[in-house]
Amino acid sequence: MMDLLQKIAKRVFRKQTAIFLFFLFLSANFWLMHSIGSNKEIIVVYRIDYINLPNNVIIANSSQKDITVSLRDNKTSFLHYLFVKQTPAITIDLKGINRNAKAGQKTYSIDNIVENTIKKDFGHRVEIINFNPKVLIVEYSTLSSKKVPVILKGEIKVRNQYIISDSIIPTPQEVTIYGSWEKIKAIDAVEITDLNNDSLDKTTEIYYTLRSNKNITFSPKGINIKVPVEKSTEKNITVEIACKNAPNGLDMKAFPQEVNIVLLVPLSKFNHITANDLTAYVDYEKRSSDNKCIVELTSKDSRLKILRVSPQEVEFSLEEKSRPK
Repeated sequence: MMDLLQKIAKRVFRKQTAIFLFFLFLSANFWLMHSIGSNKEIIVVYRIDYINLPNNVIIANSSQKDITVSLRDNKTSFLHYLFVKQTPAITIDLKGINRNAKAGQKTYSIDNIVENTIKKDFGHRVEIINFNPKVLIVEYSTLSSKKVPVILKGEIKVRNQYIISDSIIPTPQEVTIYGSWEKIKAIDAVEITDLNNDSLDKTTEIYYTLRSNKNITFSPKGINIKVPVEKSTEKNITVEIACKNAPNGLDMKAFPQEVNIVLLVPLSKFNHITANDLTAYVDYEKRSSDNKCIVELTSKDSRLKILRVSPQEVEFSLEEKSRPK
């Protein structure tokens, strides 16, 4: 019995819902037909976008950020407004500003700009009742500038068995910074320290956007960074150990006199990397209490990865320098 009552209730509910939705739709249509046949006014607000502002110029009066337009039409233009996205902003071209003047102002009449934008969004029959402001007065001042080098300090990660195979050179290598002289005078370089890239397994170009703020801007706005990556392999090199800072009148000699170094090198450079690219030495002034010295290494190529060194420390002897006969 309960099942039967539930089925009846569901059918009645569905029927009532359908009737309600039908009359709601009918009412909306009557309202829409009435609206189309009546004169209607609406207010439209457009954001102001300034374009082609010279790099060394800043707008001093930034309070005027939008234009308010009152419209009237008795056709279907407003339906178009309801369902079609309007132009988001009215653009003002600032290329005529004198970038060499220390400061100034320029007046822009925007009648034609507003009219063309409204026709584009609503059609030619719409009537513009009013808009505000009628003109835009742009006050501006010029900024100081200086060129500084771009320095890459961030870590670039590569996958296992891969290596950065050559120099990483940003393009461009210099950028121009703009701002008040007090803000930019202490800036000697633009340092890139936060390259959050995925581990690379091939040569990759990274575009890095320079972070401008209200005090400092950059030209260009970003840097291209080409990272040459290729597969790596191990290479064994034997290097003679040099000695440094021996006492006056004495010769210092390491035992053993050579060190074996295992490097990780790019495949393309395997045959080009030799013992001449590395220097191994011991420093008498850094000797330990048991008269041993740690083998120190330097490389002409900072990208070479030293995996192993054998031996890591050596003994040494001191002998009187032979006098020339």
